[in-house]
Amino acid sequence: MENRINLRDGLIKQNMVFMSGMLIAPVIACATTLAKSLALCFVFSVVSFAAILLCRLIPRTIVYTVRVTLYTVAAAVFYIPAAILAGLIFGEQVITSAGVYLPILVTNSLILSKTETRFYLEPYGNMVKDVLAFIVGFDLACAASGILREFLASGRIGGAEVPVLFTIPALETTFGGFLFVGIGAGLFRAVYNRSKKRAGANAADDEDSLAEYAEDIGEFLVGKRARSEKIRIYKAAAGKAKNENELLEMEFLSNRDVLAAFEAIVNEGQEIENNTANSEPAEEPDPADSGENGEKEDTENGSVS
Repeated sequence: MENRINLRDGLIKQNMVFMSGMLIAPVIACATTLAKSLALCFVFSVVSFAAILLCRLIPRTIVYTVRVTLYTVAAAVFYIPAAILAGLIFGEQVITSAGVYLPILVTNSLILSKTETRFYLEPYGNMVKDVLAFIVGFDLACAASGILREFLASGRIGGAEVPVLFTIPALETTFGGFLFVGIGAGLFRAVYNRSKKRAGANAADDEDSLAEYAEDIGEFLVGKRARSEKIRIYKAAAGKAKNENELLEMEFLSNRDVLAAFEAIVNEGQEIENNTANSEPAEEPDPADSGENGEKEDTENGSVS
């Protein structure tokens, strides 16, 4: 569980545009056509991925402010060849029209913020997958914005005319982009929250079956015990499984994993009980009993003598 990452964080749950709102300025200002949005995606992906991988090698013993400066320098170094290559692929006019919003990708929050709070806390292999998920999440949001804004504003996609009933030229402006991204973020979050509630409802429906399964496994593993002890073990096992499910974003564990969780809880409970039993002091004899026994012994000895 410690080394497992959820790729849906970068793609959906913490999407940089529609959920976190951490990179909306370039999308609002530049993603007005498919070509511009793809150029933006290209530069962002190359700069962010290369800079994060390189900056991972910077020792964390260095002062935070110095580290952030080095992150920016590394991103700027990769920006130059990325911008040149983007100009060759998409055309110089596309790069020029992006204005200052393309160079500011050097200081994007994925490099300066997520690296410190998330990526560098993960193993290197997991970090690479996690970074790619966040980059792809941004790219999809940016490309979708460019396609839809070009289509709705001019009736074109990638420069090719597409039949459309009406156009909204204002979507090409920064103000129109702000409204478009705001509406898109609202719809995106509404769909996400609805799916999350549905998953929660399914989880609630499965609680009964999970409790029954816990009881069956508890009977098998625990054997004959007091009812209160069984209830404690069932609740602990079900709670452990529920917590792990929350970490997996409501992706329920397989029966084998649930069984392993229950076994771990039962073993812990048994160890605690055994330690408690071993640590209890031996019962001291009751003085009254010892006195009575002494009197009996004296009487018996006296009668014998």
